[in-house]
Amino acid sequence: MILEDNIKKLEEIVKKIDSQNINIEESLALYEEAINLSKLCLNGVKEYKGKLVLLTKELENITQDGE
Repeated sequence: MILEDNIKKLEEIVKKIDSQNINIEESLALYEEAINLSKLCLNGVKEYKGKLVLLTKELENITQDGE
């Protein structure tokens, strides 16, 4: 699962930045990577949301047809 992998990577970045054992250049690079991963995660969530909406509509159609 790509979304879950990206979330794990984000968590690792947060831990690294919170550890305060890195210099400012590395911190900035990690922050940039986190921003890019966040964008990917948001796109993944939007994709899953779209699929859920479609599946919900299908389910509603099935239950309406059965009435």
